[in-house]
Amino acid sequence: MQTLRVRYVPWTNPVAVGLREALRAETDRGQSPAPLPAAADDGAGIAVFLIAYELATGQPVGCGGLRLLDATRADVDSVYVLPYARWSGVSQAITEELASWARAHGIAAVGPSGALERLGALRL
Repeated sequence: MQTLRVRYVPWTNPVAVGLREALRAETDRGQSPAPLPAAADDGAGIAVFLIAYELATGQPVGCGGLRLLDATRADVDSVYVLPYARWSGVSQAITEELASWARAHGIAAVGPSGALERLGALRL
């Protein structure tokens, strides 16, 4: 596993925007016909967003966030790990930090059921 530093950042952070654009580009690749442009997401409802940085290089390697559904429930949003950093524990670090934040802020359920555990199991 890489040695990582996780930083909480605003939704509008330029690095966060770039990582979400990379996620969208990778998700849209190969779709036919070409996908429609994404609606502007202003981050409404995003309770927390974070970026994982590799300590050795200072480079961002992944991101993720939680979008509030109500006072005690949230959905995982925009979890992404750059291709070269996959299978190195980045997604696990992101999901652990999101789960920790959720517990500390009284979020009882991160949905759909078991979403954080499944993301961690992917070992992105």
